[in-house]
Amino acid sequence: MRRERSHAMLPTKPINAMIEDVFATRFTCKRYDPDRTVSDEDLNTILEAGRLSPSSFGLEPWKFLVIPKESALTDKLREIAWGMKRNAPYSIVILARKHMEASSPHVAHMMTDVQGASPEDFEQRKDMFANFQANDLGVASDPRLMFEWSCRQAYIALANMLTTSALLHVDSTPVEGLNYEKVNKFLADEGLMDPEEFGVAVMLQVGYHDPTHIMHPKTRQKAEDVVEFLK
Repeated sequence: MRRERSHAMLPTKPINAMIEDVFATRFTCKRYDPDRTVSDEDLNTILEAGRLSPSSFGLEPWKFLVIPKESALTDKLREIAWGMKRNAPYSIVILARKHMEASSPHVAHMMTDVQGASPEDFEQRKDMFANFQANDLGVASDPRLMFEWSCRQAYIALANMLTTSALLHVDSTPVEGLNYEKVNKFLADEGLMDPEEFGVAVMLQVGYHDPTHIMHPKTRQKAEDVVEFLK
């Protein structure tokens, strides 16, 4: 199997037009080329787009499990994740944190160790965060809603990874077609995820489409049907 580096062409048109072209031509890959893979450089850039994505209060409630095609995990996952496509060089499971309460160890770690808040600033931020969760979001007293809130943020990382893949001319597939209960159990049984701390939000595959696979034109609603400018 040859390793190939995708070479994006230098922009020859205004950046606005180039961005629109990327979104207009990006598609969800249905079948991958078994003879091509994604370079380490491109894969790392795609993962960095996820890691550097914005999150509420900058608390990064996610983790990315990167599974190469050659891993025995891939075939096992496909049995319980019907949306996964064959021959994708990499499948990425995006996990979301379950415990994002203001009093959780992760919140304390992020605010103090990562963001460098002083003890005084930490207490102020923690109180503000607790009020936000309780009175604005309404998730503080419901573990299910707390997890769903983390998942919504994980989708921001997913979107950035999809766009970055398109910019690098790497094809991709967002995957929700899976049995979440079985996939969560599988990852926990394999020792890849602590089910008390994480749950599966969504998956992503990256690679290059099979050139024999016919791609259909993209269909979208008209801009005036989905965008409304208010006065």
